[in-house]
Amino acid sequence: MVQVTVKLCLPRDTSSVSISRRVVRSALNALGVVEDIRYDVELALTEACANVVQHAAYSDEYEVTIAIQGATCSIDVIDSGHGYDEEALQASMPHPNAEEGRGLHLIRMLTENVMLAHHPKRGTIMHFEKKLEWEPQSLLTQLK
Repeated sequence: MVQVTVKLCLPRDTSSVSISRRVVRSALNALGVVEDIRYDVELALTEACANVVQHAAYSDEYEVTIAIQGATCSIDVIDSGHGYDEEALQASMPHPNAEEGRGLHLIRMLTENVMLAHHPKRGTIMHFEKKLEWEPQSLLTQLK
């Protein structure tokens, strides 16, 4: 079985969000993942990284790990901030005209196995997965 892992250590800066988005887009495109799935993963990762940039106080950098194994793409976004407000995360979907507050909801809608945890020594860890589908002529279907 083919395994692909990409690890990024990025500064907590708005420009880093587009870097992570481009890396995941390029990797999934090169492997032959269908466009709709690529878009879902790209949007979910964008939201996760934007959350770090906006909310991870006391953290100068963060880590993104993209792991593709078989037909599953797993992504971990880890910052060294002080955690999150559990009550705020449990709140219902924000108003449709709200300009922020929908990131976690979008990630949950677009991906599977979404987990958010705070580890005292590592910071906040967001994990999510997406089942992959392949283009008919993808490189991975040729390797099977």
